[in-house]
Amino acid sequence: MIDNVDFHNLEAQKYWSFSKSYKGDIKAETKNMVFSNEYIGARKIDGAFYKFIKNDDGTMELLGRNKSVNGDYLNKIEWIPQLNSFFNELPNGTCLLGELYFPNNEGSSNVTKIMGCLKEKAIARQDKGDKLHYYIFDVLAFNGESLYQKNIEDRITYLYDINIIRNANYNEYIDVAKYYEGKELWEQLQQILSNGGEGIVITKKGTCYQPGKRSARQTLKIKRELQETIDCFFTGRATAPTKEYTGKEIETWQYWLNERTGEKIQGEYYKEYFEGAPYTPITKSYFNNWAGSLEIGVVKEDKVIPIGYISGLSDEIKANYKDYKGKVIEVTAMEVLETGGLRHAKVKQFRPDLTIKDCTWEKYMSNENK
Repeated sequence: MIDNVDFHNLEAQKYWSFSKSYKGDIKAETKNMVFSNEYIGARKIDGAFYKFIKNDDGTMELLGRNKSVNGDYLNKIEWIPQLNSFFNELPNGTCLLGELYFPNNEGSSNVTKIMGCLKEKAIARQDKGDKLHYYIFDVLAFNGESLYQKNIEDRITYLYDINIIRNANYNEYIDVAKYYEGKELWEQLQQILSNGGEGIVITKKGTCYQPGKRSARQTLKIKRELQETIDCFFTGRATAPTKEYTGKEIETWQYWLNERTGEKIQGEYYKEYFEGAPYTPITKSYFNNWAGSLEIGVVKEDKVIPIGYISGLSDEIKANYKDYKGKVIEVTAMEVLETGGLRHAKVKQFRPDLTIKDCTWEKYMSNENK
């Protein structure tokens, strides 16, 4: 408890974005929102949300977005000992919002590989490789005072105090958000995207933190996507499925591998896994010997030119991927890479009205130049 507020059970706010079916000009509306000077924003990290709490009695917690099967949030403070020197210096009665992430390998799944396993294994994995960083972007309480009902402009002023603490006892694994508005915010967005970052989140001035809500236009996630969609087709080639499951549903996960016997088993074995049994959670695709991701391509004269892989497909497609060879699809992506491939391509829809001959390299490259 901090200032008579139960921050442990305070739900995380959800950030709004335009729906895929939105009929308006998303890019123009987004730019207008930024230049209106009614919003402030900061970089969005591609990691996993975690809330830090230092209660009035000095006990510390690091809680993810979702509750466990027991109906409570799991305290993962001991999974990231490299952050302790900073957390210990914070005053009692402090609640921070942030993202755990790897600076050189962003992505929520990379964080889950650490935070989703046993404590000893999590620490060992970080000792052998990179250590997780914590990016702080909001302050809901500080030094015994509840702030979550204050507006965003007031809350982020406390990031100044957070930075002082961070710098006084320098911790290289702590990063603090910087907020911008108007033209400067738009320029920051372009710089973040040009450097390969995920984007920014903007919040309307005067708004308070809204636990569990996703209010339209009070916040907005801004990411880069191609203005034009691309017509391509499945080439018939596929990657092997990822073996280890690193998602958020590990405590109720149904697909496991007995590493000692090599046997695949189905059922809830998280308890045995947590207690040290030689079980590894595996993906549903690996369990069923399905494809992982499917290659997509276009044609240049008489040759098939691969342009990337599509993941996140339905079970039916992954199980029967050979039947989809030559099927034309319309995809979107964050960008066309210099190599000609796509970054984070996603299926928008199937195009039964098109054939492989319609998916040309020339048409594809014209999208890159728009």
